[in-house]
Amino acid sequence: MNVQFVLNPPKNIRDVIYNGLKTFNMKHFPDQDVQSLACYIEDEDGNFAGGLTGEIFTNTLFVEFLWVNENERNSGIGSVLMARLEEEAREFGVTDLYLDTYSFQAPGFYAKLGFTEVGRYSGFPTQGVDKIFLQKSIG
Repeated sequence: MNVQFVLNPPKNIRDVIYNGLKTFNMKHFPDQDVQSLACYIEDEDGNFAGGLTGEIFTNTLFVEFLWVNENERNSGIGSVLMARLEEEAREFGVTDLYLDTYSFQAPGFYAKLGFTEVGRYSGFPTQGVDKIFLQKSIG
């Protein structure tokens, strides 16, 4: 047996590991496709003001990224995006939303939207920062 430890491994090594895990995992999940999504807002001039990406799988939706332009923060855009996401998600039979955020990002914002903390990595990815896992039932 030859054990390798490699920093910044090439894509083909990462792909072999990812695809192997995905093949194993899919044996335990329903045979349904993952649907990717985006929801975004442009200002009157067509400039990107903010948006989010996510994935729907069966009755769940995972919010991957939510970003609002620095000039638009605290304007309500984040709330508008999340409200639209919930509205659209219900149309696809989604009953539960999931996401994660860092302690310096927006845990208070998500709490105001009804998300509940279900887990936390302390000191990740660095000391003084926590990664917080949240979920919300919309069904």
